[in-house]
Amino acid sequence: MDFEIKKFDDFTMSSWNDLLSEMDGPIHTCNWNNLNYFSAYEKMANYSRAVFYENKLVALFPFAKNYSEEKINFSFGNNLIFAPVFSHSINTSIRKKIYVYFFKLIKEQFDLKKLQLKIQVSPIYFDNNKANLLSKNQFELIEFSKSYIVHNTLILDLGKNEDLLLSNMSKYHRRNILRASKIKKLEFNVVNFKKKDEVKKKFHEFRKYHKISAGRVTRPIKTWEIMLDKIFESEADLFYLNYNNKSISYLYCAKFSNYAWGWTQVNVRNFEFLSPRHFLEWNAIKYYKKKKFNFYEIGERFNDQKNFKPTDKEKSISEFKEKFGSDKYPKVIFNVEV
Repeated sequence: MDFEIKKFDDFTMSSWNDLLSEMDGPIHTCNWNNLNYFSAYEKMANYSRAVFYENKLVALFPFAKNYSEEKINFSFGNNLIFAPVFSHSINTSIRKKIYVYFFKLIKEQFDLKKLQLKIQVSPIYFDNNKANLLSKNQFELIEFSKSYIVHNTLILDLGKNEDLLLSNMSKYHRRNILRASKIKKLEFNVVNFKKKDEVKKKFHEFRKYHKISAGRVTRPIKTWEIMLDKIFESEADLFYLNYNNKSISYLYCAKFSNYAWGWTQVNVRNFEFLSPRHFLEWNAIKYYKKKKFNFYEIGERFNDQKNFKPTDKEKSISEFKEKFGSDKYPKVIFNVEV
């Protein structure tokens, strides 16, 4: 078969994102800003490609090379790359041939005898730009894999009644949310692309407290610039709580079509006694529900496995997220060897 490859850099943001409308699968990970965000970390290079056959787009492969190790490693961070997405119009036979072609291409380009990749496949599946929770083609990479790991992904169905969403939470979360809701001087706010000056001001505060909380700079300045751009381009929202007119908690969420997910959050230390995180995220969930979003992803639930040992911090954070009472869906990481 005659394939043609075009590089990520051959496109503009708008022309690359336009390609996504022709794709099925976890296309939210292939967005221009998302790929640039993960490629902005030190020693990362974006090798994402668009694959054409007979002048028709057939696939997008999000791909990055990590130069932080002596050996060749392909990764957007945490040794992972995102799953490719494919055209609506191709069949399973063509999908397989595209995989074989692309893996061979990478091996030849980097002069590799064996290609090893860790590819993450989300349970979120976009069809005609609308998110669904499907296992469709989620395990097709088994054919190219020696092993895989499955994590639970915590995703709320925003079609459920608000009272049901609240009652599904742990007693601990529900109690803290109800307690915070009775504090008269606690106010929920959101800034988005419609409030440019306010966005810049609140985002600067959010970034400052993120550094204070972590005790260090945790990511390159370029990643923060992309996060801010995502707000201006209606790809993200910044939520915050005010207490006595002082902002005490921030939550940054990304969004794509009818799907939103929590990205990063920080509290101002002196106000953690109010348990602001619970109340802030619950109000963000209600905000997206009101906006007719279908799903809100809280994050991953990590557990000890034979081939995976989460850190104590990963366990603690994921236990906290689990208490929001969402359903669990599999997120698969395939160890591809070809």
